[in-house]
Amino acid sequence: TCYYSGIGDRGFLYDGSNWTTFNAPGAEYTNAYGIDGDNIVGNYNDSSGLHGFFYNGSSWTTLDAPGAFSTSAFGVFGNNIVGYYMDYNSDCHGFIYNGSTWTILDAAGAFYGTYFWGIDGSNVVGSYVDASSHNHSFVYTIPEPASALLIGTGLLLARLRRR
Repeated sequence: TCYYSGIGDRGFLYDGSNWTTFNAPGAEYTNAYGIDGDNIVGNYNDSSGLHGFFYNGSSWTTLDAPGAFSTSAFGVFGNNIVGYYMDYNSDCHGFIYNGSTWTILDAAGAFYGTYFWGIDGSNVVGSYVDASSHNHSFVYTIPEPASALLIGTGLLLARLRRR
């Protein structure tokens, strides 16, 4: 999480006896939202806007989803980072980022955006707002790579058979 230091919000880590504060390089403020071991994710604001971050205790990685106006990371588990980004039309989209690939997901029925808040193993928790302005929560299970490959192959075969 973060605290206000008089010169802007700073992220912090409390290990039960010690407080460690941190701020992304060049950031006006830093918010920490998720932790897994030494890995921390969140967002920070600098002169160019709002960015997600991944911090491993010694180095910072900026996270900007493709086509994003702003990006926020809320959960981390192993190599997977989840959060949401806002595009230039002010629409919000959930994402899973594994260090090399961005997977963008919008919940069925989402009208005002999809938000991923946390991850534990292959389960992602999130929410979306429908066209009637009602909030809905959901759990999304990340398919195993082999399952995703089988599903993709099955869809391709079904499409080829229809031709």
